[in-house]
Amino acid sequence: MKKIICGLVVVLAVCFGNAHAACARKALSVYGLERTGIVCAPPSGAMPAPAVLAFHGRGGSAEEMAAGTRLHVAWPEALVVYLDGLPGNPAPYDPEGLKRGWQINIGDMNDRDVGLTDAALDALGRHYNIDRQRVFAVGHSNGARFVGILWALRSDRFAAVAFSAGQADKLIKGVAPRPAFMGMGLHDDMIPFDWQRQSIKYAAARFGIAPSEVERPGINSAKSQDGIELMTFIHRGGHIWPAEQTRLIVEFFRGKMLKQN
Repeated sequence: MKKIICGLVVVLAVCFGNAHAACARKALSVYGLERTGIVCAPPSGAMPAPAVLAFHGRGGSAEEMAAGTRLHVAWPEALVVYLDGLPGNPAPYDPEGLKRGWQINIGDMNDRDVGLTDAALDALGRHYNIDRQRVFAVGHSNGARFVGILWALRSDRFAAVAFSAGQADKLIKGVAPRPAFMGMGLHDDMIPFDWQRQSIKYAAARFGIAPSEVERPGINSAKSQDGIELMTFIHRGGHIWPAEQTRLIVEFFRGKMLKQN
């Protein structure tokens, strides 16, 4: 890898199999902490571009999320940002909080990761020509839980959200309706399916949709009276990101635009 020093920002040229996106590792300071991530930008001719913020699972990294999901490959017209979590927040499967991850509840660590999201979106708006009506958030596992927090606190900044193998449940009770994708495995041994399906129930209730419409194995879709879509992908795997899920999420995000309440 080629390393370039630009002031306090370290940029590493990285490649994840897409010749159309220029991917670079970048950093910014938020609440006195250095926060890092990988920005995969489309060709300048593709601007203004939709933007996707992607959040890895606990113990993961931006590189692993990029390599495992390849969202920037599936949607080369979009600006995709894979962010790095930080250690310091204990969880049942990481009781000392030694692994990198995201806040689990609203207010954890003074909402440091919500602050990162705000700073990242502001920086993207300054340095790239993004379409602010087409900004999306997607997360896996602990990252999906954090997307639930963003839906609750920052629904005015996201056109749609996507969850993979994560539990948002009561976080999204009473949220502003936004198109939502929820992927989960029937045989998840880390976050049981019965826990994850509670997120479906809360979202369906908020949308005025019968949960039975979107709880069947396979791909399900239903819309609220206002046309806001809830899509679920219930697969027979475990705590994984299935290969086909990337395509489903990109197709779900395409065409979605932020509608202010």
